[in-house]
Amino acid sequence: MAPLRIVVTADICPNMGLAEELMTGDPRRFIRPFADLFDRADVVIGNLETPLVDAESPIPKTGPNFITPTGTLPALREMGFDGFTLCNNHTNDQGIAGLTSTLRALRAANVPHCGAGMTHEEACEPMVFERDGHRIACFNFGEGEFSQAQEDGPGAARLDPFWQEQRIMAAREHFDIILVVLHVGNEYQPIPSPVTASFCRRFAAAGADAVIAHHAHIPQADEIFAGVPICFSLGNFLFGYPRTPERWQANPCWYLASVAELVFDGDSCQLTLHPATQGEDRALHDLAPAAREAFETYLAKSRAILADPAAHQRFWDQEVRDLFKGHRKSLAAWSADLASPDEAKSHRAATCLYNLFRCDAHHAAIQQGLRLMYEHRLEDDPATVAELAELRQLVKQSFGN
Repeated sequence: MAPLRIVVTADICPNMGLAEELMTGDPRRFIRPFADLFDRADVVIGNLETPLVDAESPIPKTGPNFITPTGTLPALREMGFDGFTLCNNHTNDQGIAGLTSTLRALRAANVPHCGAGMTHEEACEPMVFERDGHRIACFNFGEGEFSQAQEDGPGAARLDPFWQEQRIMAAREHFDIILVVLHVGNEYQPIPSPVTASFCRRFAAAGADAVIAHHAHIPQADEIFAGVPICFSLGNFLFGYPRTPERWQANPCWYLASVAELVFDGDSCQLTLHPATQGEDRALHDLAPAAREAFETYLAKSRAILADPAAHQRFWDQEVRDLFKGHRKSLAAWSADLASPDEAKSHRAATCLYNLFRCDAHHAAIQQGLRLMYEHRLEDDPATVAELAELRQLVKQSFGN
């Protein structure tokens, strides 16, 4: 039997007018480096990082409220996507109306999807594909933040490790291939936290055939754990934010993408990460040879860090020191605002604090930051600072700039 090929991309959010460009032009020009890869794949899955809805009804939250017209869906399908994961921190940006509209649009177009629903139980159901006699299940869970379903209400599928691991184990009887896609992690950090790594590895141990994560907006390393390929972050895929020199200098990792190609052959699965960069025209472009070499060096160094638990902890501690500088000030300011007689001000403070404490990635950074402070270890480690700077420089070099 021929090998089965599944392609997974990270976040798709055609904001800032990109949706209109997709609907009125050739949408495949934006994914040219991956067009052949999409065409030869048996299944292509993308993370839809926005509700599909035509009327705004934004919820109160931290961060932006995304919205994309429902008419964008045919253009996304024309790119070559077979299904979409919906568990992310923006799927509920336009409230229940936005979620309802998204689900209705996908169902009307017969597009498989998973990771969000009108009940949490529905959100946890996999999307299913049948290809060449193989039954494939794709589960999608994540931290979700303000999109996360509460109790059995509407929203994104929670990352409840015990129950979600049980779902994977139970699915083993009914499916030939089980893919788990997670939306997790601390944004813009080259090395995933031990908490994020643990989530990914636990699903691999529970019986997934591959685990692919995104959300961090930066590509991170892959590994083989217990024979199962894991990618800890693909970076972005396609956002509408223009690549201005100022934005690129502030956050170059935003415009570096990788796509996961999974080839299943018998009992084995081979993971390959294909990089690209989003240019000033907002389209994806191939990396130049020197840039690709920098990307491969970045991944190799990151893999070595993840393979050494002591090194992994050392890098995470330093990333926490960097993150905690902002968290510490925010915690102090928002805690003071909680007692404000200004209801809008106190509600805003509660909103921000609620998100910091319930999101696994934020919570892990704050907890470790407080531990480092308690243990008098909050001072930077110069050697690790230099190594992190080297990793970030390799990310910049991956653009060939």
